[in-house]
Amino acid sequence: MNIQKEVLKYKEELIKSLQESIKIKSVEEEAKPDMPFGEGPAKALNHFLNIAENLGFKTENFDNYVGHIEFGQGEETIGILGHVDVVPEGNGWDYPPYSAKIVDNKMYGRGTLDDKGPLMIVLYALKALKDLGVPMKRKVKIIVGANEETNWGCMKHYFEELKMPQPVMSFTPDSTFPVTFAEKGIMRGIIKVKTNSQGITLQGGEVYNAVPEKSILTLPVEYKEKVKEKLEIYNVDKEYKIKSEVIDNKLVIVSYGKSAHGAHPESGYNSLSALMSFVNLLEVEILGLREMGQYFSENVKMEYNGKSAGLFYEDEPSGEITMNYGKACVKDGYIQVSVDIRYPVTLDNKKLKEKILDLLRKYNMEFVVLKEKEPLYVKKDSFLVKTLTEIYQEITGDLDGEPRSTGGGTYAKAVKNCVAFGALLKGTKDTMHQKNECIDLSTIDILLKIYIEAIYRLANS
Repeated sequence: MNIQKEVLKYKEELIKSLQESIKIKSVEEEAKPDMPFGEGPAKALNHFLNIAENLGFKTENFDNYVGHIEFGQGEETIGILGHVDVVPEGNGWDYPPYSAKIVDNKMYGRGTLDDKGPLMIVLYALKALKDLGVPMKRKVKIIVGANEETNWGCMKHYFEELKMPQPVMSFTPDSTFPVTFAEKGIMRGIIKVKTNSQGITLQGGEVYNAVPEKSILTLPVEYKEKVKEKLEIYNVDKEYKIKSEVIDNKLVIVSYGKSAHGAHPESGYNSLSALMSFVNLLEVEILGLREMGQYFSENVKMEYNGKSAGLFYEDEPSGEITMNYGKACVKDGYIQVSVDIRYPVTLDNKKLKEKILDLLRKYNMEFVVLKEKEPLYVKKDSFLVKTLTEIYQEITGDLDGEPRSTGGGTYAKAVKNCVAFGALLKGTKDTMHQKNECIDLSTIDILLKIYIEAIYRLANS
């Protein structure tokens, strides 16, 4: 029996199910009764579990935090972790972000790559194994979260509060191929500085873990001529510009950039970093804004690796530290800017925090840590990494494909002995967390083959 051939029969049904899922806007919202992450994530979770139930699987929904789908018998379990929540859609799409429109054999929509598309492919791969009656030594459990993009409340509920058993080994289809064996640690926080001005507003980005595409600052109108003078010099030879105009007797300054995932800020252009560095050129005397401008101009510039700030670090398994300034606002008498730090697996996060605090004190700034996740490091010669790498190489023919590290934080950190495995193929454009996110439907054939083989081998090893 050729399971890789048989699984392709499910492609058209898979595509229809994915379109239905993409049409559900599942961005985290204010909690509602029995909907801890808002209506959208709850709807998306129930939709996915209903599809699985209609395919003949046993499913369970745990209070709209998380659900699971079970197949097979055995004392040990293979876990597959994915999520149905998505980041906000942002602006500038060529096609509506929740339309699941197919153009030139690409399906467009928020979640097509991260992570509804890969998760749906895994589900149909498991469906094929079930229908074919393939014997399995281990049980397979797909664990579906609804809060991955923000606080992981789903996995905390499942493993910490409900005390659900850990799988013996797992993967999550929420990164790139071949296998991600190392994930940097994550430290996310807010840089705060006091301000005494009621006449300014600041807005940069929508989420912590994305490079902000547009940032907006309002200043008193008396800065108009100075801004105009500095912009004429600043914008020369720059691809991404800063513009200004007077609206309702206020000077509105808009900085443009390019969005990218916060784990790979080098792929984007940070509009907030550009804006704050420009502010320093204005020599403003507004408390807080002056210090923030100085901090960015001297320590951030347009860097993403902390070199000018003296925070640079790299190691062999996972590479360089990255720092993304994603959101900004004026709130409760403070100018607040978020920073999302992905640090190498061998770096002591306590020492990193101390260095950040020492640096910020020079500018009378505070640092409030909001979230910390320890690094992930599964050795390259482990059974899990070696087996998944071999499967990828055999099916794709990419014999040069080797295990890699990432700054991304996936559900691999939620359980023991877990790695990220796909679903982004070599040569495929990464549009996760960006406008025009899409999945190339021509890649589904090879993804189905990879995932059915991975489930089969792990469950029978």
